[in-house]
Amino acid sequence: MPGFVVSQTNPQAFPTIADAANASGPPGERLRHIAVEPGVYRSDALRYWGTAVITAVGGPGTVTLDCAGSYTLRVEGHVTLRGLTLRNGNAEGVPLEAVGGTLIVEQCEVVSKSSRAISVWDRAELFVRDSRVHGGGIVYSDSAGLVEHTEVFNADLCGMAIRNGSRVTVRDCCVQRAGEHGIWVAEGSTPLIERCEIEDSKAASILAQGRAKATIRDSRLRASGQSSLVVRDNASATAEDCLVTGSGADGVWVTANATLTARSVHVEDGRRNGVVVDELSTAAFEDCDITQAAICGLAVSGAGTARFTGGTITRSQIGASAANEGVLTLDGAKVSHHKNIGVAVDPGARAVLRDCTITGNAGQGIVTTAGSQVRMERVSSEANGADDIIGVEIGATVDSTEATPVTPVAPTEPVAKSGAANPDTPGAAPEPNVDELLAELSAMVGLAGVKREIGKLVGLLRIAEQRRQAGLPHGPSVGRHMVFAGAPGTGKTTVARLYGRLLAALGVVPTGQFTEVSRKELVGQVLGETTQKTAAVFTKALGGVLFIDEAYTLSRRFGTGTDFGQEAIDTLVKLMEDHRDEIVVIVAGYSAEMRTFLTANPGLKSRISRTIEFENYSPAELTSITETLAAQYGFRFSEQAQASLLAHFQQARRDETFGNGREARRIFEAVVEQQALRLSGQDGPATTEELTLLLPEDLDGVVDTGLSTRLGEVRDAGQLQAILDRLNEMIGLEAVKSQVRDTIDLIAATRRRRQEGLDAAPISSHLIFAGPPGTGKTTVARLYGELLAALGVLARGHFIEASRADLVGQYLGQTTQKTTAKFDEARGGVLFIDEVYTLSRQFGANADFGQEAIDTLVKLMEDHRDEVVVIVAGYTDEMDGFLAANPGLASRFSRTIAFTPYGPDELVDIFVGIAKSSGFDVPDSTRAAIRDHVAGRAERFDQGNGREIRKLFEAAQTAHARRIAQLERGGSQATRDQLRTLLPTDVEETR
Repeated sequence: MPGFVVSQTNPQAFPTIADAANASGPPGERLRHIAVEPGVYRSDALRYWGTAVITAVGGPGTVTLDCAGSYTLRVEGHVTLRGLTLRNGNAEGVPLEAVGGTLIVEQCEVVSKSSRAISVWDRAELFVRDSRVHGGGIVYSDSAGLVEHTEVFNADLCGMAIRNGSRVTVRDCCVQRAGEHGIWVAEGSTPLIERCEIEDSKAASILAQGRAKATIRDSRLRASGQSSLVVRDNASATAEDCLVTGSGADGVWVTANATLTARSVHVEDGRRNGVVVDELSTAAFEDCDITQAAICGLAVSGAGTARFTGGTITRSQIGASAANEGVLTLDGAKVSHHKNIGVAVDPGARAVLRDCTITGNAGQGIVTTAGSQVRMERVSSEANGADDIIGVEIGATVDSTEATPVTPVAPTEPVAKSGAANPDTPGAAPEPNVDELLAELSAMVGLAGVKREIGKLVGLLRIAEQRRQAGLPHGPSVGRHMVFAGAPGTGKTTVARLYGRLLAALGVVPTGQFTEVSRKELVGQVLGETTQKTAAVFTKALGGVLFIDEAYTLSRRFGTGTDFGQEAIDTLVKLMEDHRDEIVVIVAGYSAEMRTFLTANPGLKSRISRTIEFENYSPAELTSITETLAAQYGFRFSEQAQASLLAHFQQARRDETFGNGREARRIFEAVVEQQALRLSGQDGPATTEELTLLLPEDLDGVVDTGLSTRLGEVRDAGQLQAILDRLNEMIGLEAVKSQVRDTIDLIAATRRRRQEGLDAAPISSHLIFAGPPGTGKTTVARLYGELLAALGVLARGHFIEASRADLVGQYLGQTTQKTTAKFDEARGGVLFIDEVYTLSRQFGANADFGQEAIDTLVKLMEDHRDEVVVIVAGYTDEMDGFLAANPGLASRFSRTIAFTPYGPDELVDIFVGIAKSSGFDVPDSTRAAIRDHVAGRAERFDQGNGREIRKLFEAAQTAHARRIAQLERGGSQATRDQLRTLLPTDVEETR
């Protein structure tokens, strides 16, 4: 019989998959093949740790696994399912789960009565192909994988939920009739959604929020109950070659500081608006079409910014509108055949219309009102109702260049007409001159060295132009291409935009337009594609500035296969030579990486000869930037809040990953949220003073993440007690429990002393867990983090486990990066380093970087002592050698907690606890057999402790399954008690 056969009719086969999964295999077995014959198999929940392929031998639809437990199958190993149907009749159950392992689902059907049909978390990987999922959705959390050629329909909540930093590709799938969103992306996840059909969702077809980064290609979003594509809450999305149709509200909604880039997207039949961009969000549309919206095709408001390049906006009430500080740019667009107005610009809004055609609208072509600002270049407004009027009320600002002749609505004040702009027109807004632009640069916070270099370059260019006008030789050419080197958030992009405008004002480049790209816009996946993409981007940028952010990534190799970054560099060098007077190229990135980048092609240094260093902002400058942001929106910080803000920036770690201006914006946005939360909880409406003033408590949890230096209040006394109960329920560990309780008492006493105004030294909560494996160190470390979070000491209390492999690299410098990355991942929680003594051991004859990890860890623990709890674990004797590896180690850890080996009776109790949680009874005779087994192998159980007792249980469970199978093969039917009871023989067979 090949592999393990499961059958309801073959007496020589296993009766259930659980039996086949738990049966003993041949020595050295690495992969178990389980062949399931046709039938409906009703059983208890199956949990599997091994590596297996489970196949329906009769093909898809012939085998059904049915369960009413909390799950039907939980995979914690590596499992492939082929052709199975998995059902779960529990309203809170999940048919299929993966925890930390790998699950491949092929040609399967998954049916759920709960909101989840397939759920994966804890860095698991899930691959679903050619399958059907209904009743519940597919949920990824802190996981990765692929869903391909799969139907997901009638999900109770979301068809797919991609959360908590998950990395997922969804390709060639159909998601229908979701109870809420078709696909929900959140919490920093980065999915690729490609060639998908998402239909009839009750809420959004796709919702991206919470700093997610979604890419959507060649997909169809149809008939959503609310807005179809929603990007919000600091998320970003890129949509290409997509159709959005039949939306219940807006076709596309970009809101709450989100970003959308759309290319060749068609939006039609929105029951409200085609596209809405509001609440400080930004959207760019290239060659898109918006048609047949009930109200407005493209609406920009709430300080949102939208740029619509190429494409058409047709057949709505209003074509495009800007209101409430919105900024609208129409570039090369056609706005036509609307039932009312083509383009409307309300008070406080701004619009730029360039190379546009406004035609065939029933009302006016373009309507502006008092307090709006509109700039037009080469705009054709014709064949509209009301005599093709640009309706301009008194107070509107219109700068019209080469436009079709128009007639103002209120001719009491002169308005710019077609032809060249009239410099005498009241309220006109001409492009700033060189001195005004230099003043704008000077007004930026900090950047003294940058301002000096830009000023020097502008002076050289001015003198060169004067020499040209005087008929003198031009002199040596001024290098216009530049490297902007520095950390993120130091103003490189902002200065690059301003530099382009300066060059245009100086006549060095024709337009000064700004084109920003990164590696993905330049590099293709096949030979020759990179040259085409790079040339297309370069051509588009001609006449202005091409800004390449993180340019050093072009000279890095990714993976082991062919990488085409070098092809992009070589293409750029040639294009810069062929068009050296038509464009300015600025490459940006970290200083060290950019020096390496310039060596990637011999011609780069000669073409980009000037480097401007953007230094980190000082704490005072960052405080000023944050205050400036606040002032722009009508807020101000109190003096105490200013002091707290400055103290935060003074203490912040200023490495190359520090966000600078981005960090200032992040803090401001978070502080405003905190203020809103505070004010919403008070009685009665807030006063104007309260609405504008930001107080120290609004910074709480924003600039003081991680361990609170002032010990916040207990967040939830009930939660705290529940965690303590879980600790107390653990077998043994009395000394450990006592020390943890002592720590809690110390925190409480310190809090009380500070409440009474007494001095209280900061508490160090870093710990050493010393003892052999299997004594509960990892479990206690998890609970410790949860306890500190419940006490208000840790921000999150999450648990990050690391070993030597996670911290130590293979070449100089990599270890520091890996250790820092793992430490940052743990900020606000617990970093648990098991077998930490391996860092102080020398491996092999060559250089070992374990010491580099220790030294980095010591510095990070000092720099962030109020943000992370570090717990190191290992054998007692080995830990002394580890502490001697760096003079600062011993002082960083407040105490050592000793985990002693479990005694025989405690190990028996652990066995019984595991058995009960798995649905088994352990009679006294079996307990005696377990104790005899442990006593006869005292040395092994002293070293392995809880791990060995778990292995003993798994072996006894397998022996029990074998005994039941033999019983039923002999013609007897096992009773319920026999199925639940472990006998002494099940333990004895494991010897």
